[in-house]
Amino acid sequence: MVLQLSKEPSARLLKHVVRCYLRLSDNLRAREALRQCLPDQLKDSTFAQVLKDDTTTKRWLAQLVKNLQEGQVTDARGIPLAPQ
Repeated sequence: MVLQLSKEPSARLLKHVVRCYLRLSDNLRAREALRQCLPDQLKDSTFAQVLKDDTTTKRWLAQLVKNLQEGQVTDARGIPLAPQ
């Protein structure tokens, strides 16, 4: 899906995909799996042009990357989540 989005960008679909990945990253086991298989297009600047005017999705994507890089997981507002 993400590969298709990189070929034919859709801000609305990208927002949905990013939000789904972010929600998955709330779960410890899913977060461990995402560290291994999150598409590279979500980690690099592939969608920078699509996200330039969408601050919400940009924030969610930044939070997703942050969740996958560190031990403490926070929600989209930056509030720490309890371990699962």
